[in-house]
Amino acid sequence: MKFLLINPPSMGRYWKPATPHVGLGYLAEILLVNKHKVEMADMRLGMSFEQLVSQIKRFRPDYIGITAASLEYQKVYDFIAEIKKLFNISVILGGPHASLVKEQVLQYSQTDLVVVGEGEKTLLEIAQGRPFRKINGLIWRSKKDGIVTNPPREHIFNLNQLPFPKYKKFALDQYLEHKIALLGERGCPYACSYCASRLILGRGYRRRSPENILKEIRYWHRRGYRSFGFNDDGFTGIKPWAMEICDLIIKANLNSTFELRTGIRVDTADEELIIKMKQAGFFFFAFGAESADQQVLDLIGKKITPSLVKKTVKLVNKHGLESSGFFMIGLPGDTPEKFRKTLKFARGLNLNEVRIYNAIPYPGTELYDWVLKHGRLLYTPEYYLNKYERLERDPVFETDVFPADERRKAFDLGEQFFAELLYIKTVGNTLAKPLIFISSNNTIRHLLIKVGFRLTPWVRKLQRLRRHRSYFSMLKEDKKS
Repeated sequence: MKFLLINPPSMGRYWKPATPHVGLGYLAEILLVNKHKVEMADMRLGMSFEQLVSQIKRFRPDYIGITAASLEYQKVYDFIAEIKKLFNISVILGGPHASLVKEQVLQYSQTDLVVVGEGEKTLLEIAQGRPFRKINGLIWRSKKDGIVTNPPREHIFNLNQLPFPKYKKFALDQYLEHKIALLGERGCPYACSYCASRLILGRGYRRRSPENILKEIRYWHRRGYRSFGFNDDGFTGIKPWAMEICDLIIKANLNSTFELRTGIRVDTADEELIIKMKQAGFFFFAFGAESADQQVLDLIGKKITPSLVKKTVKLVNKHGLESSGFFMIGLPGDTPEKFRKTLKFARGLNLNEVRIYNAIPYPGTELYDWVLKHGRLLYTPEYYLNKYERLERDPVFETDVFPADERRKAFDLGEQFFAELLYIKTVGNTLAKPLIFISSNNTIRHLLIKVGFRLTPWVRKLQRLRRHRSYFSMLKEDKKS
């Protein structure tokens, strides 16, 4: 069988992706290992629709597989409709959006097949020609029965059995960073009300063995890669597992650096682990703090405390490592006063980066149900999920204690702090001062942030080269002392 896998274009992005799409990488790899033909079209690298059409005509795939997140899903539906106008080829949709809304994909788009949950085994069974009715995790159209929803597919518990992505069909030289993204685990045992992760990948951690992860790192190390990022929310969740990975990396003497940018939990990273991770080459830690108010944290089921956030970030800073914090505006229990407290708290953490977002209630999450009961949606989900670029600075819901106008003011305050750190990271402390001064004007700040976002990937490249040298110099000094 022949498969064309597509990462569809994204509206509003300021630059190309830093690294290849890991999920599509896994799907491509399992098909290739099983002797199927695969081509890749990552349209976020600037590929036009006309170029895609030429590729389809040349390759003539049996199936076209597309991934989609919930934000801007209608653009993906429209994209599929354009493909179906020109080609009589079955289109498979997977990814987070498909797993959340399931049958609705077939009801509102011209998609032929929907893969729910992990897609490797489901896609492989499609490739092997197994009857659709016998493929778990598949939703499909039947001429006789209409939309058919098969039983769910069990989660893949032995992740070592999956071949890790080699990205042989990806244009690796076109991505912004010479870096490989790694996935060491799947699933999440936590129950944060705003997050849909456990709805897609299930409760509880499923982990690759440390040896299996090291094998992937070594593969890319032999090909000249020295920069890696773990896209795991719970990398530090089970300390012995994380410690063993670090020990193997140290023993292998790979002279490489590692980042955790997706937001690990502050309650699972103690000083012993942070020291070990530093020795292994980890230099950047992102933390999901969300709020500095304990009542808000309790209402969203975060199960952390502000004091623990402060303690963990302080540990990271103590050991000369970089940190980032994620915060949200307008979560259950939040008020203008509580947000100002959160902003003051964030400013006092000495973070290298910060991200402050308006909370978005995704249908299917507990936060969405809470908003319907205790607040007011300002737009329909269909509208705010598809107009996110336009509404990024606007709240999509309000409450009596935190109305929309106050949320807009809160976002401006948060964005000003975000901009300050962005300027410093992009142009340095001295040049950042006049930019920070003029950024009190919202219009100017929005323009400067766009420019800063365009520059950030290039600046990050230069920073990575300098950091790589200085980081290992720091490790040598640590060993001497």
